[in-house]
Amino acid sequence: MKKFFLLFILASLSTFIGIRAQSTGSSGPVIPLQKNGSPVFGNDVVMHDLPDQNQRQVAICSAFNGWLYALYTYIEPNFGMASLTILRSTDNGSNWSVFKDIHYPLNNSEFLSADIITTGDSLSNLKLYFAVVVSNSPIHGQCIVNRYNGETGVYENTLLEEPWVYQVAISNDFMYPAANSNPYSIGLLYSKYSNQMDSIIFRASGNGGLSFNNRNIVAVSVKRFHKVALCYGRSHSKSSGRYFAAWEEKEDFTSTTGHIFTSHSDPNFNSPFTTPVKLDSIDPSALNNARNPVIACQFNTVDNDSSDLTEVVLFDKFIPSENRFNIAGYFNKRSTITNHFNNIPFNSAPGNRQEVSVNFNPFDSKFMVTYYDSTTQKLPFVVNDFNMASPDNWQVVSPAYNDATDLTTPYPRVALNIGQQQGAVTWAREGIGGNGVAMFDAPYHFYTGINPDNEQKSDWLRLLVLPNPVKSEMTVTFELADTRLLSFELVNSIGQSLKTVPGQTYSTGWHQLNLDMSTFLPGIYTLICKNKDHIKIFKIIKVQ
Repeated sequence: MKKFFLLFILASLSTFIGIRAQSTGSSGPVIPLQKNGSPVFGNDVVMHDLPDQNQRQVAICSAFNGWLYALYTYIEPNFGMASLTILRSTDNGSNWSVFKDIHYPLNNSEFLSADIITTGDSLSNLKLYFAVVVSNSPIHGQCIVNRYNGETGVYENTLLEEPWVYQVAISNDFMYPAANSNPYSIGLLYSKYSNQMDSIIFRASGNGGLSFNNRNIVAVSVKRFHKVALCYGRSHSKSSGRYFAAWEEKEDFTSTTGHIFTSHSDPNFNSPFTTPVKLDSIDPSALNNARNPVIACQFNTVDNDSSDLTEVVLFDKFIPSENRFNIAGYFNKRSTITNHFNNIPFNSAPGNRQEVSVNFNPFDSKFMVTYYDSTTQKLPFVVNDFNMASPDNWQVVSPAYNDATDLTTPYPRVALNIGQQQGAVTWAREGIGGNGVAMFDAPYHFYTGINPDNEQKSDWLRLLVLPNPVKSEMTVTFELADTRLLSFELVNSIGQSLKTVPGQTYSTGWHQLNLDMSTFLPGIYTLICKNKDHIKIFKIIKVQ
């Protein structure tokens, strides 16, 4: 430990400019670029080329070491069985292989909902979970949650089988475990049908996914609950950790839109949920005109500028006067103690925008959003800082990362790629005979905004860590847009501060730090870089 920090401080005293900054001047259109000058998003990747499968409900997640897992659903053509395929990529999404192929022997069945997560900080405890609702009814079905060995694919356990369920979502806290979980927790949220009264149910596992040993009724209604969303939230001051939920309530099964609610466990991950807040009632034009709620929360070891953690809920808002949908939503920067939600004014230009997805990147403390613009047949990717200083000014990473424009119901989903410390997206494009094709893309290494002037203001620091994951020594190379006083702090996976490196002034340009990680145990570590105005968070994965 002492050797590590001695090398760290000595290296920071002997920084050097190793690479010249690229000029931002341009006489033509400015497009997002990687560090090497290539476009941020590469070519669309077909994840599993089987044209006779109707691949839908594509979901994605990342393991501690950067491996990516994806899930898609389809109907087995010979016997009409609901089927799902889980794919894995060990090279950041460039190539995919079949990890598991699973069939449910129900005649004329389908999947109403599907989600996927991983847990674990080493190959020895890497686990894969998927939650699905399979049914031969178009309204509700059987909710099933299975656990597999994330390295070998061996089936380990079925954690839940529950009937009369509409939709399901699953989340976890393995990167920043909640207090009282051992070693981490998993949260499950689902909407459940009843002849008399529907309910929103939250179940938690505090024993690392061995069982769901906690159950809470979040909400009940004589109307119909449908789509649900779930995420984990944590900050320095709220290190106990909480699960945040969002869901939709409709008048009946045939209703296109309805109300959007949110609530969270308090004060711990497995505590009862707070009184639900009806978000669409904040804006009269959104009241009963909302659908498809998604949610993301800040989860890391720092506070936002309100000494709390930030929650973001987005949804599709129908505009009757224009007969179109647009993205709408709200954020709360004191989400654990107040119901004070602020409006997020998304793009108001003409166009039909829907099927929104949101996630949080703890490495740069930004919310990542993608959605479907059916007017232009584009899938944009935008980000905004967790402090939401400009909630109406989302930085455009890509105005359209999809190359193919044959889209009908792509339902793009954004996830965190832990290995690349950035986002990754999946969606379904249309293939032969109307069959869906599971697709993947991601911004690699670095991303910038469309406007280079905005980029210089927001991207005050760029960092590259090689190798990562690391076995022994690693090199941290970073570039500053201007001279700044920086300090560094290293914390472990449960948020404990291991060491603080005092502040030092670094000049504009490139600097390099050599870090010795050889004495550290395998796991996930966080390097926090601070100055008086900004903070950046970088994940370091230590392997044997």
